[in-house]
Amino acid sequence: MFAHNGLIFVKKVRAHLRSTGRPVLRMGRSQRWQHAVLALSFIVLAITGFALKFPDSWIAKLMGSSEPFRRWTHRVAGIVLLLAGMYHIIYILASKDGRKLVKDLFPIKKDIADVWCNVRYLVGLSKEKPKIGRFGYAEKMEYWAVVWGTIIMGVTGLMIWFKMDVTHWLPRWLVDVALTIHYYEAILACLAILVWHFYHVIFDPDVYPLNMACYDGKVSEQWQEEEHALDTEAPREEFTGLDV
Repeated sequence: MFAHNGLIFVKKVRAHLRSTGRPVLRMGRSQRWQHAVLALSFIVLAITGFALKFPDSWIAKLMGSSEPFRRWTHRVAGIVLLLAGMYHIIYILASKDGRKLVKDLFPIKKDIADVWCNVRYLVGLSKEKPKIGRFGYAEKMEYWAVVWGTIIMGVTGLMIWFKMDVTHWLPRWLVDVALTIHYYEAILACLAILVWHFYHVIFDPDVYPLNMACYDGKVSEQWQEEEHALDTEAPREEFTGLDV
């Protein structure tokens, strides 16, 4: 029954993607690759991190009995995440698209008004939904949370990894503080992804089962008009359907 309904689901998703043209370009190739590396390294870090924290859990058992394997997988994924962060800094400084990206993601006064207007709209006190530009307050909050979280996790993770070197210069209790921060920031990050990000890119009825912008960078005219009506500069491409 699972296989039967799974095949039906795949068929209908493919038909849906073919029928709903998606000519609006939201994410360039470099941005999609950065997102993919970020997502993959984050998932590996989350799984291996909790496996290290709870060695008797089912997550740890799925990864085998070798703690060095879990530890080094976690460290390699952490290095990949930090390298992706460094590349992103170069990208936003050295490329035109990168500079425009961070400019559009920078908070502005209108975002505060949009929060209030959207709350009124969602609870039924207003019939008018606020018009959003390229990025709304939700996307900006998420982007800067990732920036802040990567810095925090990177610094605390390196302190834990090189604790013997750190204690040559800093008190030992700071390593314990770093470990606590690292753990609770990991929980916060995972909950933010599950509750906030997954809703907007997966469970939102307008994009379910997935916002395919992460795959080819494109969204539909209808979605663009509904979610980012003020973004009139988004490139439009001739679209004949997704090759799926």
